[in-house]
Parts: sequence; C-alpha cells; structure tokens
Amino acid sequence: MAKEKRTDTDAALPEDGVLFRELFETSATGVAIFSIGGRFLRVNPAMCRMLGYGEGELQQKTHLDVIHLDDLEAAAMNRAQIISGKTKSRLAERRYVHKDGSTVWAQVAGAVVRDTSGAPLCTVLFANDVSGLKRAVRSSEQRFRRMVEMSSDWYWVQDEQFHFVEVPGLDHQGDDTDIVLGKARWEIPGLAPLPEKVWEQHRAKLSRHESFSDFMFLRHNKAGELRYLSVSGEPLFDEQGRFRGYHGIGKDITDRARDQKALEDSEERYRMVDAKTLAFLAVNGAAMRLYGYSKEEFLSMTADQIRPQEDVEDLRKAFEDRSRNYRQRVWRHRKKNGELIQVKVISFNLDFDGHAARLGVIHDMTEQLNAEERARETEERYLALLRERQNS
Repeated sequence: MAKEKRTDTDAALPEDGVLFRELFETSATGVAIFSIGGRFLRVNPAMCRMLGYGEGELQQKTHLDVIHLDDLEAAAMNRAQIISGKTKSRLAERRYVHKDGSTVWAQVAGAVVRDTSGAPLCTVLFANDVSGLKRAVRSSEQRFRRMVEMSSDWYWVQDEQFHFVEVPGLDHQGDDTDIVLGKARWEIPGLAPLPEKVWEQHRAKLSRHESFSDFMFLRHNKAGELRYLSVSGEPLFDEQGRFRGYHGIGKDITDRARDQKALEDSEERYRMVDAKTLAFLAVNGAAMRLYGYSKEEFLSMTADQIRPQEDVEDLRKAFEDRSRNYRQRVWRHRKKNGELIQVKVISFNLDFDGHAARLGVIHDMTEQLNAEERARETEERYLALLRERQNS
C-alpha cells in the first residue's frame, strides 16, 4: 500500500508552551513579563543584553528601577492607564538606564494579559534597542567639525582592538612613540594609578563604539615627570558600516590640572577631605552652591559636620579604608540651612599636597528620588482605582 505524502497543511503546530518558550528565548526583541505591581517576573536573553543585567538581577527590580529619570512619570502613568483599560498600548520611544549607567534608547510596546473575566494577570513589554540608530544619525561632517574645533597637542589612531597605530606629535611631548604603538591606552608603560572602575568604564565605552571627550589619566613621561593627559576620540567606520577603530586628539593639561582653579570651575561637585582629621582640604564652587557654605566656611569644617549625628560612625569607618579602590555610596548630608538631602558620593583615596586624602564627587539625588516617588504614587493611585473598579 502506497504511503500517503504529507503536505505542509498537515503539519501540526507545536504546543503553545513549547512555541512560547522557543519564541521567548530566541527572539531578538527584548521581552519582559511583569507583575501587576511592576516587578520583573520573566526576562528573555535579548532584554538582559539590552539592559546589562542577568535575569536574576532584574527579578529583584521593578520597571521603575531601569527607566531613565526623565521618562519615569510618563512611563508609570501610561502603564497604569493601559492596565485600567483607559488607553490602548501603542509603539513609543523610551529611555532606559543600562547597568553600566549609560542610556539605552528603545522602541517599546506593551500588552496586558487578562483572565476570562477581564481582570489583569500580568503585563508584557516588547522592546527593540535603537541606540545604534540614534548614534548613526550623527553625520561624519559633524564629527569632523568637532575634531577640528578641539585644540590638541597630538593626534592618534587606533585599530579595531584599540591598539595605537599612529600617534603623530606625541614625540614633541617628551615621549617615545615606539613604546605606545601596538598597545592599548591602559597598556602604556608609566601609567600612574587610577581606579580600575575608571578604566572599566572607559573600555566599556570603547566596546560600544561611542564617542568620548576629555578622558583624563596620569602618566610619567620619558623624563620621569608626572603629566596629566586628556584624550577625546571618535569611532571610525568603513563604507559598509563596519567598525575600524578610533581616531582622536590628546592634550597635556598638567598645568591646568595642578591649578586649584580647575576644580573651582568644574561643574561637578568636588570636595577633598583629610583622611585622618576629616577636615576639608579643597572644595569647588558647585559644592558651595549645593550646600550653601562659603569656601572659607568649608575649609574651617570637617566632613562629619555636614552629616546627621547618627551617620558619623559609619563615616569614620568608611575613612578607615585606605585602599585605592573606587567607592560609590548614597549618604545623607545636611545643608547650611538645615535641609537634609540624599547624595551619591563617588570617591577614591589619593595624596593631596602631602595629605592622605579622599576625593569625592557628589551627585544630589533629590530630583531623582522625588521623581521616582511621584512615579510610584501615580502607579499606586491607578492600581487602587483599578482594584476599586474590579470590586464594585
């Protein structure tokens, strides 16, 4: 008896669970499943790659934890309205914060999974990373103009592995070009200690083929002098869009970096503290504006005087660590007018004018924390209304 030939229409679809798992795991689109309260329940590999977290790490977070500050309130309100049925999901552009702190642009769409009675069970987010497209819109003409406008002491070119292949002008800065060629920036001999976290962030930016400006590091020149060097760079791509390396410029900013005025003019909020006495050794204008103290007042104070009394013991323990490691922590600080604020302090130990000191860069977290609180309150209000509707 002849065997019947099967046709494409005879082929059975895989079971729903098998099909879902295959699509979920292999999709190039980021997919995340959330509880109605907004906590991550499941995340596919594409979403993990986009945000830089493992699935287990994301399951400890809510969607508000990874959304960019400027998009928080709009995202929370939109999600709550979709859950309540007041609006339908639509394609939108949204910014997220990668684990390394960089901004990720994504095109997103969502869906609400409901039971047979229409009650929401969970939500699903679909996200496509469009950060590369955002970067691609910068024309080569704009990049070239930027490079020309920046003053420089030397020019440099790197290959795809970030090894230097050209450094014209470097020999005029008291350096031999042959000890630089063929090496990556962090492999150059004579580098002074810099927190490993700083190098990690620089390497991460290069691996993402992003432009960078004024990356500063310290190096001893041929005469043994410690020099402060600042470099800026742009990625190079061929006509097919393939990455071919970097080119950029370098500046010796030793005189400026050694001048205290460089800190005074900075937009970052800096303060230098004596590691033993906790006395302020230096402070810049941005920090004075934040806290309300004059420079003279700051230099007559100690770091424990801008902390609540109950936090002073933790502060003293933190200063006992004299390693060169980069540190980051959120603290409570008190301004001159008595207002208590939460700040993120990024710091590392160094020598300053013969003192064992700690340099801290201060970021006021007030705006971010207030925005997060407003977003959570908005979401809670809509979810409460939704529960009232379901119970009525």
